[in-house]
Amino acid sequence: MLARFEREVQLTAEIARDPSLAEPLPGADDYLAAEVRHAVTHEGAQHLEDVLTRRTRISIEAWDRGLASAEPAAKLMADVLGWDSDTVAREVDIYRRRVAAERESQEQLDDQAADVARTSAPDVLPGSPPEAPSPRGPESSD
Repeated sequence: MLARFEREVQLTAEIARDPSLAEPLPGADDYLAAEVRHAVTHEGAQHLEDVLTRRTRISIEAWDRGLASAEPAAKLMADVLGWDSDTVAREVDIYRRRVAAERESQEQLDDQAADVARTSAPDVLPGSPPEAPSPRGPESSD
């Protein structure tokens, strides 16, 4: 049973250590600040986009796709990852640009134009840790 509820046990322990983590995340009241911290400390999240799109799904559940949650979430991540204010600002900017690109893609008339619009936003920060290797193996450098 513990394995089934391991995440909830970990979240409860984090909240016991820091009760402020029990607060709802601004702009995404169904999520707690602890869930953002947990995504970094226990799930390996390194970027804001990862936390808001995959670890919490705020990007598809919040009316504004998580824009109101972006800065508070990035600041919670900064505490764990050692980000300075410039890094927080870059992560938030990239997330906002990705949301804008996704919205623009949904207004396109065909899939090709939508893909061009969606992929116009940056993926990761310059100087960020390298992403995990692709399951397809290393890319050819020829």
